[in-house]
Amino acid sequence: MDRHRFKVMKMKKTIIILLLAIPLILFIALFPTFSAENGSSGIQSNNSTNTTQNADNVTGNTSSTPEKVTFIIPHADDETIGAGGTVQRIMEDGSPVHFELMTSGDAVTSQLLTVTNYYGVSIPANATASERKKLIREDSFKQVMGIFGCTSYNIHSFDDGALNANVVFTTMENLYLKEGYTVFYTTTGDGNGDHLACQQGMKMMKDKYPNLKYRQFPIYYYHANRAVTSALTKNYTDVNVNQYAAKKKSAFQVYYNIHTILNTFYPYSDGLYSIGPERIYYMN
Repeated sequence: MDRHRFKVMKMKKTIIILLLAIPLILFIALFPTFSAENGSSGIQSNNSTNTTQNADNVTGNTSSTPEKVTFIIPHADDETIGAGGTVQRIMEDGSPVHFELMTSGDAVTSQLLTVTNYYGVSIPANATASERKKLIREDSFKQVMGIFGCTSYNIHSFDDGALNANVVFTTMENLYLKEGYTVFYTTTGDGNGDHLACQQGMKMMKDKYPNLKYRQFPIYYYHANRAVTSALTKNYTDVNVNQYAAKKKSAFQVYYNIHTILNTFYPYSDGLYSIGPERIYYMN
């Protein structure tokens, strides 16, 4: 009787041990699978967040391959005032960036005729006031490209005020078809004819190639006396570019030194102009 009771108790103990051990064994066996699934889910979530930030604030690129970005600039200094931080942000993300400077900013206003040869640019003795100014402003643009670390640019040297939409469109189309650029930035329309020509040229491009990405930025976004800007879309984001302030200020100083930037815009006083945010209108 005692032997039988002993066997029963031993059997019960074995069953209890098995009941406790089986879940533990299963947990140990399946734990790597659970860990892998959880880790994979976390990575996807982080990538989605980063992609969203890039899409909102930079090129709109949702793939891992950097897109080629080009800026169509009406005048030297527009790139710095309107998008100096955005330029740095795009380059930091690894996208190739190219600039097309359309005019030399040689307007015959009394203000711009006083452009100073601050950096000792070589100017022929028989150069006209317009030619002198072109050389100085184009040299300043090249200096700014150096500050931003951009080596890819082209200077068209059209007369200030003579730019037309067809020229802008042809420039964009060639960059797309021959060079593979798929993201285009230019200015919004305002009271300036060259700014408007760039906007109209972009519209022509968008009408013909609607699947590319188009971006616009206003000039003098914070200046109360500037004409109201018009964009090709109502979609925009205000991009915080404070972390890029140092180079933007350095680029701005180049133009300020040759007296093409008013004192009211530099050095970032009384709320008329600030480092940012920079307003970017986006299509696609």
